[in-house]
Amino acid sequence: MGFSTFTLELSVTTRCNLGCSYCYVANRDVFMTPEIFDKKFPEVLDLMERAGAKYLNVSFFGGEPLLNWELITHVTKKLRTEYKDIVRGLVLISNLTLIDEEKVKFLKEWGVGVSWSFDGITSNESRPLLPVFENKNKDGELYENIMEMYADKIHLIRELTQGCKVMIWPGNVSQMVENYKFFIEMGMPNPDFSLVRDDVWTKEDLILFHSEIKKLADENIKNIKNGIWTIVGFFRLHILDAVVNHIHGKRSFACFAGHHGAVLTPNGDFYPCARFASKDFMKIDDEFSFEYWSDKLDPRKFDKCKECDLYQVCNTGCTYSQIRNDNKPLDSVCELFHMIEEQSQRIVRELKDNDLFARIVEQMFRSMG
Repeated sequence: MGFSTFTLELSVTTRCNLGCSYCYVANRDVFMTPEIFDKKFPEVLDLMERAGAKYLNVSFFGGEPLLNWELITHVTKKLRTEYKDIVRGLVLISNLTLIDEEKVKFLKEWGVGVSWSFDGITSNESRPLLPVFENKNKDGELYENIMEMYADKIHLIRELTQGCKVMIWPGNVSQMVENYKFFIEMGMPNPDFSLVRDDVWTKEDLILFHSEIKKLADENIKNIKNGIWTIVGFFRLHILDAVVNHIHGKRSFACFAGHHGAVLTPNGDFYPCARFASKDFMKIDDEFSFEYWSDKLDPRKFDKCKECDLYQVCNTGCTYSQIRNDNKPLDSVCELFHMIEEQSQRIVRELKDNDLFARIVEQMFRSMG
């Protein structure tokens, strides 16, 4: 057991300025302080040793992390100076509604990557603004909606990233294709569509998803044939997993939770990830064994998966949801993965002789390092 790089989620606050319907984090006024981080960081080093890791990746998580800017600057400077030999990467996971020129300058100067959480054309419905001070414009009035707020911020966001993570859930499946077209026109042709992998998908939702994912694949194929460098996150991930797993074998973990990572909560507790922390479930203490849970959560050993035709290429779904489901992948998520895999294979078949697609795939593998 062991993984070279440990993943640390820093839940710098549970407060957020949005009211996303699919979010699992309780919106509360709880903030991590620099003192708490400094006190608990030696324990991070201990967790790394227990997990068999030599290096560290850190993501600033929330709530909305930009609401605790003091903590972000403190941690970044500390890790980039005192622990530069072990810290491989720093990433801010944010809705970026609160970004400004000062923050952009700091993030770029200190090498903090950015993952923009943005749902595109459905954002006004899926990510409503809360009536809080932070959502006021320069005239002191509340923005009408999040898209209006982004209109004032987009020039700053473009300095930090050309991509975004889009959560796909039953409430926006019918608009996936329209949303993809929106991102193409916006100049973000590689949106990271990502499933909400909870037990929220009904039979009707799955039928609709099956229809819409075909249309999404059609649109992705058409765009590449027309010379646009584009690949939707759904298809990118499944193509990579298929090739890597066939070459190197099925990997031994679904995600970092319980295997080679943890979240540090605002009050200084550790859990396998933020999902576990949100339910105060499986707190990491001196008795927690990464070796035990790595074995217990090894997707190669799930009886349910061994007879599945996607066994070799699928790394299963959310670790938290599986533990809550008697340590078995959710049926609905399995169905969704089958649909995505089906369309990913079709994209490869139809574009296997396309030069642009070959370059896109080559770049995909280069980006993995």
